[in-house]
Amino acid sequence: MTNAKGHLDTFLDGLGVRLLPVWRRRKGAQSHARGKLREIAKHHGWDHLGLVVRFIIESEGNKTALWSETAGALSDVLAQRPDWQDRPSDVFAAMDTIDLNKMRERAVRRRPWPIRHTMRAFLYDALEQRLDTAIDKDLFGEGA
Repeated sequence: MTNAKGHLDTFLDGLGVRLLPVWRRRKGAQSHARGKLREIAKHHGWDHLGLVVRFIIESEGNKTALWSETAGALSDVLAQRPDWQDRPSDVFAAMDTIDLNKMRERAVRRRPWPIRHTMRAFLYDALEQRLDTAIDKDLFGEGA
């Protein structure tokens, strides 16, 4: 019998991610966000979780950005805009231009607002600028 912790760990191992206890220092492609990642899989499914994790750890400079607030915020944005999930190469290109750790630092400085909620707004805005502009150019030409 496989427990939820075992399934999550196995799933994330397949993506090259290792979950650590909170008392251990994280490095690239490691996270303490077991509860948040389990919650994302429960609410949105394993495919959605896989996209969230890959968009974070496989984007340029964001391998160490797998924080619970960051994963939760990106999951929220992708759930709000499922059309972006259908364009993974465009999302990867957009994510390559976003420094998630710096974005999270900005969100932390805006406390007492919840970090995840602030990051959700920052991420949505950043992705919208990059992804919807690309569609506008495709539909209406370069001058859009």
